[in-house]
Amino acid sequence: MNPNHFAQFISSARFLLLLFVPFFSMCKKGVDPENSTIIGHVYTTVDQAPTFPGGQAELNNFLMRNLRYPAEAQRAKIKGKVIVGFVVTDRGRIANPEIRQSVGGGCDEEAIRIVKAMPNWLPGQLNGKPVNVQTSLPFSFTLL
Repeated sequence: MNPNHFAQFISSARFLLLLFVPFFSMCKKGVDPENSTIIGHVYTTVDQAPTFPGGQAELNNFLMRNLRYPAEAQRAKIKGKVIVGFVVTDRGRIANPEIRQSVGGGCDEEAIRIVKAMPNWLPGQLNGKPVNVQTSLPFSFTLL
């Protein structure tokens, strides 16, 4: 092979590699960091559900430290349960939080804020492998 042709081949091969690397990295399962969309199948039933780091007790502590009863809801004496649905990705990230049950008065926005502020969870598993799992979390707003 002519050395000049070989150099052109290597140069064009590098160019093609640069084109395909972003494509292959987009194909990984989990969350696309560019636009927070979930990549891969999302399961609703798995062998092991995703868990908050440290378990239920740590989740309760996190909620007690961070959840604030919205002033608007307090003034209007709004109480009830907000349910937030979200996906725990195969890497433990929280994605696509959405209100499944609403009470209004700023409680919905507060529940979404808390879900977005959570640390990464331990991902759910199916057949021994981490997978994307749809789950939900209830938030109770009660006046004393």
